[in-house]
Amino acid sequence: STQSTGGKDQIRIYVDGVFDMFHFGHARYILQAKNMFPNTWIVAGVSSGETTNELKGRTVMTEEERCENVRQCRYVDEVICPAPWCLTLEFLDVHNIDFVAQGADPYPMGDIPDIYKPIKDAGRFLPVFRTNSVSTSELISRIIAEYDEYLTRNLERGFTRHDLGINILTEKRLKVKKRVEGVQKRIHDYVADFMAYFYEPISHRIYAYLSDVEAEDEDENTQTKPFTRTSTLVNSTEPAKDEEGDETGPPETK
Repeated sequence: STQSTGGKDQIRIYVDGVFDMFHFGHARYILQAKNMFPNTWIVAGVSSGETTNELKGRTVMTEEERCENVRQCRYVDEVICPAPWCLTLEFLDVHNIDFVAQGADPYPMGDIPDIYKPIKDAGRFLPVFRTNSVSTSELISRIIAEYDEYLTRNLERGFTRHDLGINILTEKRLKVKKRVEGVQKRIHDYVADFMAYFYEPISHRIYAYLSDVEAEDEDENTQTKPFTRTSTLVNSTEPAKDEEGDETGPPETK
């Protein structure tokens, strides 16, 4: 990093977020901050459940679960939970935080164009890169896209419809759908076995027979010589003879 450390041996860097369904994108974010200085102490701030639900939406995991996930990350040395959504310089000073590491893009909230602007203006902001290939929202979208599949999966694992928040009609529909899919699979497997046992051997024999017939035709065409008249033609270079054997002279030419 190009930031001045003020001669300190250990630099305290603050990372913050919701950290819902903690994934490798979160870990890479924290690792980038960890590697910014030779001796870095990472302080991770986890937003409260109440504030997150109000400003960003409902989380999958509880506040306690999100805090514990972050605490178990090998790059994290200290956790502040709950942490404020908008940081102030006073908060950094109270916790002896030297720098804040976050994505470089502005983070708007309501009428505030960038909640990290005071930190940036104070020269205590360190930009990091985001992992675009994964996000909590993208993971949730995967589950929603396969909603029936995951409901059926959990029903089969012993969860009740009350655990999953579905009514009895949905439960019955999922069970019927599962049975229909099972029947379809059995029919598909039966047809595949039938084709493998009967059709494929017959088709192979037909193909082999046609190949043999084609080969025989080629052999016959090779052995048959073309008809020629060379044996019946008179050699035009020899003089013609009459009935008594006398030469009559060369054949006439035009």
